[in-house]
Amino acid sequence: VRPPATTDMLRIVLTLALLGPAAALRMAEALDRRRVLSLAPAAALFTRVPQAHADAGKVVVVGGAGYVGAYIDQILLKEGYSVVSVARSSPADQAEKVKKIVGAPLAVDYQSLDASKDDLSAIFKGASAVISCVGVAPGGANQLDGNGAVNAKIADAAKAAGVERFVYLGVASELAKGPAKFLFGDYIKGKAQAEAAVAKDYGGTALVIKPGIIAGAPPGEIRPPGPPGMTAASPEAVARAAVAGALGKKSGVIDGNDAINVF
Repeated sequence: VRPPATTDMLRIVLTLALLGPAAALRMAEALDRRRVLSLAPAAALFTRVPQAHADAGKVVVVGGAGYVGAYIDQILLKEGYSVVSVARSSPADQAEKVKKIVGAPLAVDYQSLDASKDDLSAIFKGASAVISCVGVAPGGANQLDGNGAVNAKIADAAKAAGVERFVYLGVASELAKGPAKFLFGDYIKGKAQAEAAVAKDYGGTALVIKPGIIAGAPPGEIRPPGPPGMTAASPEAVARAAVAGALGKKSGVIDGNDAINVF
């Protein structure tokens, strides 16, 4: 029969919890090794778990499993926020994709919803900010509604749910006013429709980030280079700018890669 815990034993338990396994091995040189190991499970009860900041809230990232969205998730978590990622793919697929992009699993609440069709009100309830990374790339199907109508729906739903801040990823004016408007007319028009919807719902309190070409691509994808002479925006810089908007540190418009890359 094991004897009841003494003050010395409790002192060992607390020491193990505070100093960790390495300290346990060093203590084993001076104490009965079996005695120390027998106390390890109890020490785990005292292990401190990092907590979110007291003033942090929930942020919903629509398209949170995408190339930029994954970095947004990562930064928000580091800031102490709880993060909900919304995408059409399954939670497991989202988690795996995010892991490949940022190089580690993230403690994100992955939700499988189609933002163009499903009710978003329950997901948005209680969020302090919504970030939309949703869009159909140039050359994809249904670029007009896939960039315009869907983001108008997201902005409307966020406003109706009482979400205070909204961030949208649009397209750089340099591209929208250049030859790209003739090559990708529906893409440019859809982005413009989305920006108009965000302005209607949130005015100048929203943040619209307008990147040109974003550097790199998700693992396993190859993306074409941008126009000659255009400096690419890093996905991390776009993500940092988006988080600044979600946290209320930035609003208005950030237009072009040079303006984005300072973040």
